[in-house]
Amino acid sequence: MTSTSPRLGRFGAEFVRDPDAAVSALLADVAAARGPVIEDVAGAPDALVTFVYVDDVDQVELGTQALMLEVPRNSERMRRVAGADVWTLVLRVARDITTAYCFQVDPPTLGDTTEEMMATVSDPERHAAFVAADARSIRADPYNPRRVTDSMSDSGELRNSVLVMPDAAALPAQAEVSDRVEEHALPGGRRVDLYRPVNGGDDLPLDGEHCRQGLVLEHLDAAIAEGRVPPVWVVLWHNLSPTSRMVEMACNPVLPAALADELFPWLHARGLLPPVSQRVLAGFSYGGLATAYTVLHRPDLFGAALPISASLFFTPDPNTEQAEWLARQVRPGSTRARWFLAVRQLEDTAIGLPGVAAGTTMVSSARRFHDALRDAGADVAGLLEYPSGHGDVHRARGGRAGADRAAHASGSVGRSRRMKSR
Repeated sequence: MTSTSPRLGRFGAEFVRDPDAAVSALLADVAAARGPVIEDVAGAPDALVTFVYVDDVDQVELGTQALMLEVPRNSERMRRVAGADVWTLVLRVARDITTAYCFQVDPPTLGDTTEEMMATVSDPERHAAFVAADARSIRADPYNPRRVTDSMSDSGELRNSVLVMPDAAALPAQAEVSDRVEEHALPGGRRVDLYRPVNGGDDLPLDGEHCRQGLVLEHLDAAIAEGRVPPVWVVLWHNLSPTSRMVEMACNPVLPAALADELFPWLHARGLLPPVSQRVLAGFSYGGLATAYTVLHRPDLFGAALPISASLFFTPDPNTEQAEWLARQVRPGSTRARWFLAVRQLEDTAIGLPGVAAGTTMVSSARRFHDALRDAGADVAGLLEYPSGHGDVHRARGGRAGADRAAHASGSVGRSRRMKSR
């Protein structure tokens, strides 16, 4: 954060002379920018981003990963202009970043410590109360037409705005994909969705439920249309509940057993289960952790793994086991799968959970897991670090080769390398 920007400096001088005219001029610039006002910083790889919100309320906070806040904080108070209903906050943001943001009026908190945060997200009633209060607090940027759904909500409502910096690659156009997404219930009651590409397909990557958000299916549609990815079917595996992922996806053998014993027979009966070599398992956050664990724990189930922003700092017991437990399970011969990892540059903030070493971040734990795979002789395509945050919207400039390599993970891959998308 920074205290001001050139545009706010002009606004302050104009406000002294004519407050109404100054506010009108500022909002006209926000409207012209279609969201936050972005100003260059001479000779710097980042730019000043001025966020503006107007409302007569007691407190407004800005929620975005561009703040690089350490958990459990996920928003920052905006500053109210004395004598006006104008709230502002200025950030320095790398010029190639794409990330979501929103304004929040009197938002709830996940607690003052990471322990309180984990207790909240692990308790169904407390988590539901937080999600409901959080949803009530969110205000999308009225001047920004680029919006995505909230990863914490299943409502499908476009509640988050999208910040696309000047050097970021363009996002795909939002498209209607619901006619190619079929919802089903497995015999045990689990919900799964089947995504069909426009022209059909034979391969079957398996992905997590976050694929329905953040333009992921639109990305896939665009990649298939451009010939960068072969036509593929996707199975979207849903959590039993919003809080069940904290147990089911935490290196729990119940998950790979459910995939093998419940999902695969269901797919086989419909003629939709390809050979192991053509199955790709992908997941985001805790889903990324579950992806890595499943492919290591059951090497007979999948031919390739795509852990995205995976919670690889995980430890099954912080009192007895050091963090990054899964990396220590990687040994020569422990995996036959092909691997591609991805992590986001704005995730390079300290985790701060019990049992996790000081300074450990999602980026550093991803790098160490990548290196553990490589050192064990695993077939690793690489690690892509791309300019976004721990949300559902991204498009990495310079990362196309990495994205294509991930999508083709069921085919041949090259030697491992670490790729940065700058």
